[in-house]
Amino acid sequence: MSVLERARAHFDSQEITEIEIPEWEDEQGNPTIIYAKPFTLGERKKLMKFAKDDDMEFLVRLVIMKSLDASGNQVFDIGDKISLMNSVDPKIVTKIANAMTTGKSVEDFEGN
Repeated sequence: MSVLERARAHFDSQEITEIEIPEWEDEQGNPTIIYAKPFTLGERKKLMKFAKDDDMEFLVRLVIMKSLDASGNQVFDIGDKISLMNSVDPKIVTKIANAMTTGKSVEDFEGN
């Protein structure tokens, strides 16, 4: 196995993050669960252009990009950006974004 194959196998073996959001209960009173796969460098590159100019845009785009349901489907799309920025508790959006960066703060992810 080549070094690149080992590196790819390592990345593929990383666990999907499960984020429980009790504030967003469903009809049965169960918390919403959002899943997120580990970041690729390509995804980071797409997000970094928003990191320095607008922290809130960065957080919302991060949540849109990485939020998956249990079947692996995107939970949000870019059309949800306005609602996420203006009609959703910013503490919850920040909580989700922080969990998606696997224990690092958003500032760590941004490189600050």
